[in-house]
Amino acid sequence: MSMQCSISECKMKSIQTVNIGFKEKRNLCERHYKLFNNKDEKYKPIFIKAIKFK
Repeated sequence: MSMQCSISECKMKSIQTVNIGFKEKRNLCERHYKLFNNKDEKYKPIFIKAIKFK
C-alpha cells in the first residue's frame, strides 16, 4: 500500500519519511521532499536592468 504525502493540499504518493521535530514524522512526495531538503539554502536575488520609457 502506498502512502500519501502528509501535506494536506497534496494528493501525490510519498517517497520519503522525514523527522520534522522530536516526535513528529511526515511522509513527503518528491516535490515536498526537495523543498524540505533545500529549506536552509540561500538564494541570491536576480536583478534585471530597468527599461526607460519615453
